[in-house]
Amino acid sequence: MAGTTRSLNRSVVAFDAHDWTTPALAVVDTNVIVEALLEDEPEHFECARLVQRLDAERTTLVFSRMLEMELWETVFNIGLRMQHTRKRLRHVRYYAEARNQAIELLDGALRGWEEILESVPSMCIELDEVAGMVPDLMRNYGFQSYDAVHVATLLVSGASDLITRDNGFAALLPEDARIHTTQARLATTRDRRRRALARRASGLEAPV
Repeated sequence: MAGTTRSLNRSVVAFDAHDWTTPALAVVDTNVIVEALLEDEPEHFECARLVQRLDAERTTLVFSRMLEMELWETVFNIGLRMQHTRKRLRHVRYYAEARNQAIELLDGALRGWEEILESVPSMCIELDEVAGMVPDLMRNYGFQSYDAVHVATLLVSGASDLITRDNGFAALLPEDARIHTTQARLATTRDRRRRALARRASGLEAPV
């Protein structure tokens, strides 16, 4: 049991821990880039420092083209919420005078993302390379389509390390993905992976 726990814990680690070792190749989730680029986000410091370490230690950052589409939408919506209530977002985005903050935030994110790509070694996986895998990943794991794209990117690229703030990816088998998250999310992510493995062991869910 102790050996199993240690093995599971090694499969989910914190990238903001003092003893974290950078992988040579890693897929990055959109939410990490959002936090790194926007100073007012709750885990900005941890994610911005992560990007600095990836640069300094020459980790190859793997991403799907879908990440950029998610990134622009997320940042734009955060900008809209700075001026408007969530209830009004559906409508106000179509009025030029209501988009000022969103445009400013989006422009800054565009520049920030370009700076990351200029400094950190990277590999982009185009959507048509992974789209065919998405339905099966949704069927087998319950992932949302955008998350399934990130998982497919991991599988196609040959990477085995996924950097994310989303504990839903813990549903993946440890041999398919080592999860790198923040210390604040570490216990929850490990627990989610533990429960997913227990369900498979009991026959409630079959490994894919």
